[in-house]
Amino acid sequence: MNKAIFLNFPTHGCINSLLATATELVDRGEKIIYYCTEEFRNKIEQTGAEFRPYEGIINEFKIENFDLYKALKLSLEMTVDKLDHNLDIIRKENPDYIIHDSLCTWGKHMASILKIPAVNLMHSFPVTKSSISFNADTAALLLNVGLYKLKNQLKKNNPQKLLKKKYDIDLSLGDILINKERLNIVYTSQHMEPNIFQKSKSYRFVGPSLFFKNEHNNFPFDKITNKKVVYISLGTLLNANTEFFNKCIEAFSNTEYYVVISTGFDIEKNQLSDIPDNFLVKKSVPQQKLLEHVDLFITHAGMNSVNEAICFGVPMILLPHTFEQKLIADRVMEMGIGIVKNINRITSDELYMNINKLISDSKYKKQALKYKSIFSAEEKSSHLKAVDEILDYIQKQC
Repeated sequence: MNKAIFLNFPTHGCINSLLATATELVDRGEKIIYYCTEEFRNKIEQTGAEFRPYEGIINEFKIENFDLYKALKLSLEMTVDKLDHNLDIIRKENPDYIIHDSLCTWGKHMASILKIPAVNLMHSFPVTKSSISFNADTAALLLNVGLYKLKNQLKKNNPQKLLKKKYDIDLSLGDILINKERLNIVYTSQHMEPNIFQKSKSYRFVGPSLFFKNEHNNFPFDKITNKKVVYISLGTLLNANTEFFNKCIEAFSNTEYYVVISTGFDIEKNQLSDIPDNFLVKKSVPQQKLLEHVDLFITHAGMNSVNEAICFGVPMILLPHTFEQKLIADRVMEMGIGIVKNINRITSDELYMNINKLISDSKYKKQALKYKSIFSAEEKSSHLKAVDEILDYIQKQC
């Protein structure tokens, strides 16, 4: 039996697809010690792993207004914080290897410092140097990164200088996005794989991984029976967009559609327009179970949400916020399952027109059902494939 330290970035999107793999590792006899924040203790303990709360000052991740640059800057600060407060604790655990998700930069560097193997579990598309080259989708991000470097050159205690001084780590904001290991498990189908990753043998596309399918059993499913249902969600992180939700209310008020909106926990109903009778607005919904009853999904194009929609055969309108979500959205459109729109530019009239198009044109549903059979079959064994890859790799390293 090996002992592994599992390190996760503290967001639902980073955690959910990895939990089935953690469960399977425990079932195969690996001792898994799983570090994250207290918010996720219940989910993690259900895997059978031993939960440990992160020590440190920065234990919340909150970014508003779709600002990926601020997210990367915070991740850099969290890397210093987590190394300072957790490295010695984890060293004493004497692990055989480390597993971390693709945004958990401190996991990569803890493994390097401890001189043990590490595996990267990826809840979204891999990011490469070519995919973050200067273009229309990355211009604002790269300009902000450049300004950040200029402003911090003379500061003694900026995170990059602290990492170099304390741990001899040269870490840039771009490195946080890439975070590549010699083995990288990607939780989606190979049918989603863009051409840029096909030449690299370090990436293993094992299939989608769904977890916690029975949450929120009190959802009023009777309200959506025998109706054309549109479901709207912007995920769990960058979802405080009252302007967009109000556009949706304007677009579908008193129409033939029944609309379910999941707002997240940062918006109150009184911040929205008057909610019509054909709407159900909740902070959280049982997304996987709901998708079984949905005709169309309006989504931010996060990998977990896209995988779930395809597993249930649901066409999508995709409103990506970040450039890796744009990669995902473009691939879904190439597969014929949805269309991509700009969340800041789309009008209420365009929302209604595009939903009519996707629901009335049977080709979108036909393509969604085609890929549903593939994705749902792969989902049943993705965690098994992931663990096979991990254990085979670790055996070769040790």
